Amino acid sequence: MPKSFAKAQADALNSLGGQDRDEFIPFVAQSILDQYGQDFKILLEAYIKSRQISASGKLADSITSEVDNEKNKLTIKMLDYFDFPNEGVRGVKGTKNGVGSPYKFKNYGMNAEGRASIKRYILDGKAKVSNVKEPVGLERKNKKKSLIDRQVDNLIYMIKRYGIKRTEYFNDAFEEAFKDIDVVMGEALGIDIAMNIQTISSKKVK
Repeated sequence: MPKSFAKAQADALNSLGGQDRDEFIPFVAQSILDQYGQDFKILLEAYIKSRQISASGKLADSITSEVDNEKNKLTIKMLDYFDFPNEGVRGVKGTKNGVGSPYKFKNYGMNAEGRASIKRYILDGKAKVSNVKEPVGLERKNKKKSLIDRQVDNLIYMIKRYGIKRTEYFNDAFEEAFKDIDVVMGEALGIDIAMNIQTISSKKVK
């Protein structure tokens, strides 16, 4: 998205005008960096939705963007598993899903939170598991389970066995959001230099 230099300059003028200082502060660059963070957040949410990354919506809801003005650093935070659907995960049996991924499932287990998420996914109609066939050795153990619990077991088994496909949703959103950052930030810093010199000089004259 186009960056608003007008807003950044207006904010900078308000900040510069009320401070008595001699050091250089990149107000415009910080404002533009914040805009990049907000744009990236919006793009990530769109890619997550369009590529059907998270049925629960928690991944998109977890995205935050923050600029550390002291370090002039942009930080994007989201749930830890964000990179699994991005890079893909190789299955226990090492099938074609997740080829080249640094991640691999080592067993067929899943924690309670993960199981609950899979169960909601099925109950919401976002995954159909009609042919329930338990992995060899679990037929007797699962015989007394309800149909939905058996469906959950089966879907978890399929995910863990065959892995998760690579989507590169994060990589693509990052490339789109920051494709012109070098040029734009260079312009922002140029404006900052000019504004700082002008402000500091005018104060010295007084």
